[in-house]
Amino acid sequence: MLLIHYNSRHVMEKIVTPGEPTVPPHAIVAGSVHAGLDVSLGDLREWHTLRAWCKNCSHHAEVKAAGLVRPYGKDALFSTVERALFCTSCDRGGPVRLEIHKLPRN
Repeated sequence: MLLIHYNSRHVMEKIVTPGEPTVPPHAIVAGSVHAGLDVSLGDLREWHTLRAWCKNCSHHAEVKAAGLVRPYGKDALFSTVERALFCTSCDRGGPVRLEIHKLPRN
């Protein structure tokens, strides 16, 4: 699968990702550039931020990618990392969803 990062009409980068899409290719999932693809932690760039959402209580928090790379490695897929995370608000393990967002330009 090919994940393409656009800035207006311009292609900024192309990332080859493992896995099959779970949503149409041009769909954006809740404002995220994740677009339903199973990307690895090593695919993230310095302008990407991660946000974890608890599906049980809707708690959300920013997550540092470097903090996830240390225990899981750069080749770890989001689906693997999401299963290992738990919510700090309701203390329940999963389901937690990781979303990729872009830092503001300013």
